[in-house]
Amino acid sequence: MTDTTPAPARLGIDVWLDIACPWCALGERRLDAVIDTLPFKEHVDVRFHSYQLDPGAPEKATQSQAEYLAGRGLDPARLEAGHKHLSEAGNEIGFTFNHDDVVPSNTWTAHRLIQAAAAHDVQAKVVDALFVAYFEHGLDVGDGAGLKAVVVEAGLPVHVADEVLSDPNAFDDQAKADVSQAATLGIQGVPFYVLDGRYGVSGAQPAAVFEEALTKVYDELNPAPVQPLSSLGTDGVTCGPDGCDD
Repeated sequence: MTDTTPAPARLGIDVWLDIACPWCALGERRLDAVIDTLPFKEHVDVRFHSYQLDPGAPEKATQSQAEYLAGRGLDPARLEAGHKHLSEAGNEIGFTFNHDDVVPSNTWTAHRLIQAAAAHDVQAKVVDALFVAYFEHGLDVGDGAGLKAVVVEAGLPVHVADEVLSDPNAFDDQAKADVSQAATLGIQGVPFYVLDGRYGVSGAQPAAVFEEALTKVYDELNPAPVQPLSSLGTDGVTCGPDGCDD
């Protein structure tokens, strides 16, 4: 007998982020961990989108992170408190922030590589590898050789990485389209998550919040079939496409 049960509707998750955003790194890990526990995890699709916190950042860093953030008006005491909070949150999920090693340079080339990774089905691996390299190992994303080593190790074909690094127009339109879409959606900070193209979730939410939101939207997409009341008899007459019961 042929199984006519329709395939479950897939839950799409669109994530806007920047490699220089520490809460994006935490949100990516939290979301991934939650999806892995869901009974419908095989029916979830995640796509990462480009967003730049500082489009005017220099291509090559000329300052330490502390100097850079101080120049943007961030109070040193507040910065220290923020670093402590991030480190504590990172420790809970096995992510290490080496704040003093972070190199603040322009992330646009990294975004173009992330776009290329999407076209070659390794986007999630490349995004995670870039976060680890940036926040744990002090990767300067303005250094082409360093970027190439990270994304190739994560699975991006060498010739694709070379293309992106040698041609500033490669995957530039795709990254710009993401930034434009973020503006259309009213996104003013990252991480930002859009579930099924309808529901927005802002910030690196706790795991329980992600789980509740994803389950709710998935259940909306895949409502449970109506169950008969077992206390009632089965003698009621019904009609269907082929006629009525006798």
